Amino acid sequence: MKFFRNLLLTLAGIALIGFSVLVGFFVSLQGRIYQKLSVSNIDISKMTPEEAIIKLKSSFDNESSNLSVIYDGEEIGVIEIPQVNRDFKWAVDQAYSVGRSGNFFLDAKTKVSLFFSPVNLNLPIAIEGGTLDDIAETLAGKIDTEPVWPTFKKVFGKYVLVEGVDGLSLNRKDFIEKTTRELSNPKPSPVILSVEKIDTKVNTEKTTKAIELLNNWGEKKLLLKYKEYNKFLEEKDISLLLGLNGDYLNQVYLSSLIDEIAEKIETEPKDAVFEFVDGRVKEFKPEVVGVLVDRPKLALQIETAIKENIDTVEISVINEEPKIKTGDINNFGIKELIAVGKSSFDHSIPGRVFNVNLAASRINGVIIPPGEEFSFNKAVGEISRQTGYQTAYVISQGKTVLGDGGGVCQVSTTMFRAALDFGFPITERKAHAYRVGYYEQDSPPGIDATIFSPTTDFKFLNDTGHHILIQSKVDTKNLTMRV
Repeated sequence: MKFFRNLLLTLAGIALIGFSVLVGFFVSLQGRIYQKLSVSNIDISKMTPEEAIIKLKSSFDNESSNLSVIYDGEEIGVIEIPQVNRDFKWAVDQAYSVGRSGNFFLDAKTKVSLFFSPVNLNLPIAIEGGTLDDIAETLAGKIDTEPVWPTFKKVFGKYVLVEGVDGLSLNRKDFIEKTTRELSNPKPSPVILSVEKIDTKVNTEKTTKAIELLNNWGEKKLLLKYKEYNKFLEEKDISLLLGLNGDYLNQVYLSSLIDEIAEKIETEPKDAVFEFVDGRVKEFKPEVVGVLVDRPKLALQIETAIKENIDTVEISVINEEPKIKTGDINNFGIKELIAVGKSSFDHSIPGRVFNVNLAASRINGVIIPPGEEFSFNKAVGEISRQTGYQTAYVISQGKTVLGDGGGVCQVSTTMFRAALDFGFPITERKAHAYRVGYYEQDSPPGIDATIFSPTTDFKFLNDTGHHILIQSKVDTKNLTMRV
């Protein structure tokens, strides 16, 4: 019994000594970056933020921002980067904030985990005097080779196949990712270009059938029409439409044809509009019903017409009703300002400012009916380069990296603050993975809301019993926004 008591006392003493040593170690790092933290693989552990910035800057002193470019095993040139701005302070601030969230238990866990899982943060960069997209296009101009697609040619009244020539295309996304990664390192390696082959090989069976169909089609025209709009497809157009591989029709040419038609007849729906200023409705416009080409159906109509020798097609369209109709506005009962959210985003790069402005415009004018849940992701829609967003810094998997739509969280954060201002029930909200300076310029830490469709959203419930109108305004000069 005495033995076990002595053993317990010994173990307790060892644990107490270990705990005291650990506490003493962390106390010694007050005002300093915690252990095993680095930026761009440069160790800044146990340094003050000022010391860390000096070390990072010195690591990049006299280092050239020019990069060799390798293609097919040979150097084809050197990229001359006009001016690379590295945000050392931002990176050091992020490193210093690790283990300092303000949550005792979370911080304790983070500090201990650093002993076993070192953290390496990316160094954000911005390029002046040109973008990597521009440089990629310049390189592509030296490498890209447009394919010559197979075509049909009429010889002595009969169609024959003219074979194509394969093309080459620089993988621009891969180039930008590699270059960004190398420029954030003090000793960058050459950038090896990735080039993709554009295959123009044809399907023999498809080719034979297409030639037979063309010879049967003859010289007649195919008319595509919608109201007063008429589009005639000549014999040559029909030959270009026929697919030579897996599909019956050449999808590239078909898509281009439908794009041309859509440009002529499509119209966007327009909501009925009113603007509430100083207690009065300032602007009023009736709704406009939009028209969209039903692309899948039109493609099927064209294919059927060619197969069955039909010479006229009525272009299928979809009427797109506006979200807000004139009659709806008269019943909303919107008459007073009930809440305001504000935020500032000084020191944002141009791409981020652009994205904030674009996302704010996407939620401007949204009306939330009584009892409905507002979803930020649903209101903003898809966030990608295809929907107009530019590349800026985002948080992904606990790291700050370049991605489409960086800065949209500025808008969701401002929306969150407006919801808090009134006291709406918040049904879904998640803070950022770590503290971000943009959201603390005019607010204490923690008043932010991150989004990432479709997994992370910001939502609140309209429990007022009345319709709510969202109006957003972005000041791109002073870098502030208001909802």
